[in-house]
Amino acid sequence: MNFTRTCLTAVVLAAGVFGGVALASSSDDTLVRAKSLYAAAAYDEALAVLDALQNAPAEDSTSVAEYRVFCLLALDRGEEARKNIDRILRNNPRYVPSPDQTSPRIQNIFRDVRRESLPKIVVERYAAAKASFERKDPRAAQQFDEVLALLDDRDLDQASMLNDLRAVASAFRDLAMAVTASVVSAADAKPAPQPALPHEPVRDIIYTAADTDVTPPVAQSQKMPMWRPSPQEKVQEFKGALRLLIDESGAVASATMPATTRAAYDSLLLKAAREWRFLPAQKQGVPVRYLKLIEIQLKPTTP
Repeated sequence: MNFTRTCLTAVVLAAGVFGGVALASSSDDTLVRAKSLYAAAAYDEALAVLDALQNAPAEDSTSVAEYRVFCLLALDRGEEARKNIDRILRNNPRYVPSPDQTSPRIQNIFRDVRRESLPKIVVERYAAAKASFERKDPRAAQQFDEVLALLDDRDLDQASMLNDLRAVASAFRDLAMAVTASVVSAADAKPAPQPALPHEPVRDIIYTAADTDVTPPVAQSQKMPMWRPSPQEKVQEFKGALRLLIDESGAVASATMPATTRAAYDSLLLKAAREWRFLPAQKQGVPVRYLKLIEIQLKPTTP
């Protein structure tokens, strides 16, 4: 009885394995068939075949999406094709079609959509990276690096207000890297001998958002200076970053701007920031020094 059950289990497992192989092979064959139909100008038929590849393996998903766009463009379904191109870019903003398999017309359409979509994608990627930083996710620095790489893309309008985002993303990237390095260093360090009395935080250490056992400082007085933009500045948005070292009393020991906004406003902001007051950060009930990064946004004024 046990032998029979073992044999049946083996047969079922083998069927599952070979079924998986057959599924992968079937997916490859279906994609090849879709490509053949496209080459034969049977675009509607090719789209029908591509619809059967909704759950294609990851390595085939880009090819499936590409050929869907090719078919839609061939059928003059331009708006639908552009939406599909945008979807490809959301998954892979660095994607460009191969010039060996696409005509100049198709390449130009892809580039047009990239120029429209990249600014939105950069802002979304930046927001995701900042959220990771606030969650103390160690991948935040890499995410900010990816944002900076996208900001260098030749299809992004280098004269756009996204240029201001570069300095802010760079400042957050540097702080995220410093935070990650401090966490790794602390993990690699040998445990210090335990004192006989309860351990208190070392006062000359500067804590950051990476220190989950530290309560961050809370603003008590944080008045922002008024921004008086010129007529040209009224229609633009400027981004910067303010880095504060807040001491054990809750006073701002130092204020710097690793990412600037406008020179005139920066000087006002730094002067104001040095007068801000906070409830100090605390570790185990003891006030400690804390390095805080604040994003600054100067938005267009409404008429």
